[in-house]
Amino acid sequence: MRQEGQGKELHTIEVQSRKTCYGYPEDYWIIDGISVVEYLEKYVKEGRCPALSMSASMLGLLPAWSGLLLQKWENDFVWELIDSPEELNVPILVCEEDCDLSCIVIVVKIKKTENRVCWERLGYLDRTNWDRDAECNAGILCLESYTEEDWQEYGDNIATESYGSHEYWEWVGTHGYEEPIRRLRNYMKPYMQKEENIQWIKEVTWMFERKQYREMVERYREIAAMHLRET
Repeated sequence: MRQEGQGKELHTIEVQSRKTCYGYPEDYWIIDGISVVEYLEKYVKEGRCPALSMSASMLGLLPAWSGLLLQKWENDFVWELIDSPEELNVPILVCEEDCDLSCIVIVVKIKKTENRVCWERLGYLDRTNWDRDAECNAGILCLESYTEEDWQEYGDNIATESYGSHEYWEWVGTHGYEEPIRRLRNYMKPYMQKEENIQWIKEVTWMFERKQYREMVERYREIAAMHLRET
């Protein structure tokens, strides 16, 4: 096996079905023949993430790319990050009981070049600085994120309302997808990119060949589409 984090050698990545610690199969990233959850379990046992030291085994975490998050907007949000050309911290694993972005979230710092994709570090999303009020105001009321189309549609109506008003809740009630996806884009995405909000577990420096990485992503896209069709 290649030595993790040493130099700029290429590592292999693919998707395989592996049994979780609970006995059912899950589709995991396999890097140099070892699943990501096995790596994570090892790092946690080494004491690299005190926040996870009291948690159950990492060997049952849910892949965030699988399309199995409970809410469509969370699945869509994760895929927006996966497909982005930006250098980003992207969720890869979440709590298998909650199946959403509200509990355990493991991120990977992803950097892309023309021929290579690097997973630089694995980290745990720390919610110590999470501001619920700021999150609530990051949806339709986040005017800084408005496009020209938004201003044309909402500039003289909901944009002038305040959080908690009757008109606001009426709008949210009829826009059950748009409000939460805006909050994820406008609040959670920038929150996840700030160093102070990530407890870095391990600098892995896994470098992948772009073609193989793209094949892995497309395999997950197929898996996600299949699961979303079933819901």
